[in-house]
Amino acid sequence: MNQVDHNDFWMITDNPVSKAGVFPYLGSQISSDLIPDKVYNVLRSEEELGRADVVDSIKLLPLVDGHAMLGTDAGMIKPEDKGIHGVVGENVYLKDGILYADIKVFSEHLKEQILNGKKELSMGFFCDYDITPGFYNGQPYDVIQKNLRGNHLALVEEGRMGHDICIEAPDVLQDGDEVRQEEVVVDDLENQEDKEDKEDKLPDLKDLSDNENVPIGVDFFWNINEKDEAFEEYLKET
Repeated sequence: MNQVDHNDFWMITDNPVSKAGVFPYLGSQISSDLIPDKVYNVLRSEEELGRADVVDSIKLLPLVDGHAMLGTDAGMIKPEDKGIHGVVGENVYLKDGILYADIKVFSEHLKEQILNGKKELSMGFFCDYDITPGFYNGQPYDVIQKNLRGNHLALVEEGRMGHDICIEAPDVLQDGDEVRQEEVVVDDLENQEDKEDKEDKLPDLKDLSDNENVPIGVDFFWNINEKDEAFEEYLKET
């Protein structure tokens, strides 16, 4: 059920956020032992994605606009500098190879992005890579993702998981008239000086998502053992 609460926050329940399968990655995204510009098929298995510790690591993750690994280590971005626009709920589960979660959207910026058609989702993980080939449901793979740990959930223009891993506005906003009414209310709060006391109660969700130092439009993974070196190399290349 999708709804708008008393704070005008969106609550979207049972929303797909990731899925199992075999997906293409450049060698440079995986390991320094691989050919950087060669495409490798990478397995994210249903068994791995559904592990209890993996599921737990995704609960209460921040929702951001565009990918950025969040934290205080070298090459990472502090959450307050990136801008947090919502949160993943604690209801996270795997069903038929798809990972579902509840999502709460706080910021007007992200609501507007979604209403304007930016809807696909992409999970940012830490993980280990096991360079062992094989077959998964008939599909060949070269590398296996293991020990996934969630970092963030990103709204992106085009995600690696496909169009089905996306977020929709609450049902009450699907009608065009309802959308326009919501936008008028937002503009009124932003533009009227006599609403300053209300604005003071709103969280400072500064959007600094123009950072182009990380790839956008893909599920974003950092090899746990090589993340600092890989990120510094990526910055050199860009």
